[in-house]
Amino acid sequence: MSQGKRGVPAPGVLGLVLGVLGILLLLTGCDSAPAAKGEASAALDPRAAVRVTQVRNGSAEESLRFPGVVQARERVSPSFLHGGVLSERLVERGQRVEKGEPLARLHNPALEPALAGAEGRVKELDAHLARLERDVERARVLRDRNLVAEEELDRLVSEREATVQAREQAMASRADAAAQVEEMTLRATFAADVADLLIEPGDFVAAGEPVLALSGIDGVEVSIRVPVTLGARLTAGMTARVSPTLQEGRFQGRISSVGRAGSALVPVVIELEPDSRLAPGESVQVYLSVPTEPSLQVPLSAVQDPGGHAPYVLALTDDESVRRVAVAPGRLENDWVTISAPLSLGDRVVTAGQGRLQPGDSVRVLP
Repeated sequence: MSQGKRGVPAPGVLGLVLGVLGILLLLTGCDSAPAAKGEASAALDPRAAVRVTQVRNGSAEESLRFPGVVQARERVSPSFLHGGVLSERLVERGQRVEKGEPLARLHNPALEPALAGAEGRVKELDAHLARLERDVERARVLRDRNLVAEEELDRLVSEREATVQAREQAMASRADAAAQVEEMTLRATFAADVADLLIEPGDFVAAGEPVLALSGIDGVEVSIRVPVTLGARLTAGMTARVSPTLQEGRFQGRISSVGRAGSALVPVVIELEPDSRLAPGESVQVYLSVPTEPSLQVPLSAVQDPGGHAPYVLALTDDESVRRVAVAPGRLENDWVTISAPLSLGDRVVTAGQGRLQPGDSVRVLP
């Protein structure tokens, strides 16, 4: 192949290079043309650019959280019916006891003598009644022979009947005295663990004063208190989730009862599943999913002046102009806020670019 002067490309090579450069310039011009056209179009459009989001329906449930403490489903602090001195305590703190097992004994010097007196009265009346039975039978025999008057027989029969009634009253008194003495021994009403000891042997115990605390072993529950307005929306059987505060895990529960407020709060009891592995006294968080009324939601970024006295959103009309709509914000859920406002489902609200907008301004909606 022939070459020109030193350092100057041959005519064929120069033409090939110029052709490649022309193709590259043509491709570059085609790619940049739409972008340049779009930039020019945006530069010519005086309307403010905004981004919008449609108003949506809020969730049908509201999730609420309350602190609580696990407690045994059966629990009691037993006490004596009468006052006295605690003579003996038969259990220790943390001990497992069965139903009917004795827990403690009381000493009251007035109860056992009362039982002895009642028993003596019954024995006395038994002997008197036996003697009257013999006298009545003897009087009947003598009356058949006309040896005693009818009035004497009637007197003996009446005295026997009165003695029978007196004996029945004495037996009732003896049963009551025996029950009082039996109450001097405190017994477990169900299988439980001894949670605490409140009185020491030798201390005086007033009637009705708790002696110890029992925590049942047949299941656990959580008791919480909720506002009155929320309590009216809760019913027995609704599900709940319970999470321990100091460990991992989440357990299912069910509302077993809802009280009525005597003050500002309503007591609610959540019964836990048998496999919850939660111990009485453990601190937990209770999550309730409560049905809510239908509501509208907008992104939190759409609400202007949310902490002020007149929060509002900027909504778009069909002709892409802005109108100002006053709103009353409610609960926040994943960056969406529930509102009360004269808006409808699907209405568009401005979420970005609303800094200098005024009611009536036309805007350009960015994709």
